Amino acid sequence: MFGLRAWPTPVWKPMSHFIVGGGITFYLVNKLQNSMLQNELYAKDPRNPFGSRRSNQH
Repeated sequence: MFGLRAWPTPVWKPMSHFIVGGGITFYLVNKLQNSMLQNELYAKDPRNPFGSRRSNQH
């Protein structure tokens, strides 16, 4: 395009560690958040979206 040569720029190889690390961090934070929301300590918190279901079960 307009006389410019397309150079093969490596994107995946240098960024792969950051992409995989971000995915692992997202998964672990999501797992920790869900386990804390289902904990007995936070079951009666009005901000808990699982609180009403949890209190009705017992």
